[in-house]
Amino acid sequence: MPDDLVLKQLIASAQVLGIQNDSSLPAADRQILRIADEQKRGLSATEIHQICSSSNVDAQLTEHLQNKANQLVQQARDFLLREQPHLVQPGGALFPSERAEACWRDCWQFFRVIVYATACQRPQFTDPDGMDALRTLYAYVGVPLEGLNIALSQLKVLSQKEVASPTDAGLLSESFDHLLEELNKSAVKT
Repeated sequence: MPDDLVLKQLIASAQVLGIQNDSSLPAADRQILRIADEQKRGLSATEIHQICSSSNVDAQLTEHLQNKANQLVQQARDFLLREQPHLVQPGGALFPSERAEACWRDCWQFFRVIVYATACQRPQFTDPDGMDALRTLYAYVGVPLEGLNIALSQLKVLSQKEVASPTDAGLLSESFDHLLEELNKSAVKT
C-alpha cells in the first residue's frame, strides 16, 4: 500500500507543462497557459486566438484538435484494449476499472497539453522537474508505461490524421515524440 504522504507529495510535484515559464512567450500567453493548466481544461476560443496570433499557428487547427480530444482519446483507448485486453482484466495493470479510468484521464490531460504546445508552436513543452516527479509517481503507483506508450502513440497517429498541413503534422509529431521521450526517461540519474 503506497504511503499517502509520499503519494500526495508526488502528485503535487508532478507537472507536465513547462512552457508557461518560457520567457520567450508573451506574458499574456504564459498567463493564459498557467491558468488553463492549473484548471486542467482546454483553452477557450478567445485564449486560442490570443495564443495563435502570437505564434502564427492556425487557430482553427488548435480548435479542431481540442474539439476532437474526447473522440481521439476514446479511439486510442479502444485501440489499446484491442491490442492488450489483458490490461483491464483481473490481475492486469489497469484493473480494477478505477485504474483504467485514471489512465484514460491521463491520456486526455497529455493531449490537452500537446494542444497547448501546438498552439504555441513549442514542441519542447515539458517541465523537467515536474516530469521527473511524474515518472517517480508512475513508478510508485505501478502505472503500466507500456500500455500508456501504446495509447499515446496511437493518439499521435490519430491526431496527425486530423491535420492537412505537413507543417502542422510535424509539429504534432514533435510534441508527441518529446512527451514520449520524457515519459520514458530512465529514473536513474548519472
